[in-house]
Amino acid sequence: KILVILPVMIVSLFYFRVLYQENYSNASFKRVAGLVLSILFLFAWIFFVTIRRKQNSFLQVAVQASFFVYVFAVLQLTGYFILFKEISSYGWWEKMNHRIETHDRVNLEPCKTIDIYQTLGKQILGNFVMLLPLGIYLPLLYKVLRKLYYFFLVLLICFLVSVGIELLQLATSYRSTDVDDVLLNTLGGGAGFLTYQLIKVVVTPKKVIDR
Repeated sequence: KILVILPVMIVSLFYFRVLYQENYSNASFKRVAGLVLSILFLFAWIFFVTIRRKQNSFLQVAVQASFFVYVFAVLQLTGYFILFKEISSYGWWEKMNHRIETHDRVNLEPCKTIDIYQTLGKQILGNFVMLLPLGIYLPLLYKVLRKLYYFFLVLLICFLVSVGIELLQLATSYRSTDVDDVLLNTLGGGAGFLTYQLIKVVVTPKKVIDR
């Protein structure tokens, strides 16, 4: 179990060291407390999941460890580590509602952003690729999701995760909140699941990763 948690701990230590030096060394107690709270919640979840799951092979350890590193990277990219600082600030709710009303970096019109950016542009590809690994990890981590007919369930999970990410970004004002991001994230997750199915057909694994 230590080997499962160790990679994400190493990555997070390097990241938080740089983050603290650049943004928190002279920060107020509230800002530092918000960062610490976000870290505690994240690692409490990681420890809980690791303790509950089996690690009977190197493959299981590798998949679980890399999944936690992936989750950490997504949270870092989407502003999770400033969430508690933002929602504890004065007027947070009013600022968020103002953003929605004025459409300040908020797009609720489907396909508007996709029309603006090039189809293969960085913005489009980045959102498509973000949850693609999740579509691969879900069947690897959960045996029940390995059948092809669970495609729409995996798609729903990716959709809900993407909505959660956009709500996080709306609450923190860290990035823009865009309905097209939800569409691209969900399609990327579906593509990841189909990639898993293709790999499963081509390469039959000798060991099954049990839940």
